[in-house]
Amino acid sequence: MKVSDRLAQLGLELPVPIAPLGSYKTVAVSGNQLYVSGLGPFEDGKPIVGLVGKDVSLEEAQRAARLTMLMILACIHQTHGLDNIDRCLRLTVYVRAEQSFTQHPQVANGASDLLLSLFGEDKLPARSALGVHTLPMGIPVEIDSIFELKR
Repeated sequence: MKVSDRLAQLGLELPVPIAPLGSYKTVAVSGNQLYVSGLGPFEDGKPIVGLVGKDVSLEEAQRAARLTMLMILACIHQTHGLDNIDRCLRLTVYVRAEQSFTQHPQVANGASDLLLSLFGEDKLPARSALGVHTLPMGIPVEIDSIFELKR
């Protein structure tokens, strides 16, 4: 099944892709790999903001990670077409959280679970989930990623 068909089957729509906020490309290609810049969660064209563990609950942070993955997929779709993607190879999930927060992997599942639904268990990416003190615009989650194009 095509990725775009699976997305529709899940009842999900891609947001409007974000334009770069500086001197970089949102998606760069090398060979059959797509390198996606760090992106964050947007809803209705505005960034979601807050500190996980204080202003943002675990469930809200997972939703923010899912929205971020949808933004990543939207940017990929704009540049290369979603159905040309074989899989996600790597995710790095940055979580802006209170110092005592320790559930970074569970936040990252918000993005990984969407990939699981779209690509299947055998194509889950390698992943890191890190806690950070600050992120651009005060967003709670930022994700950078590497995807593989179909050959």
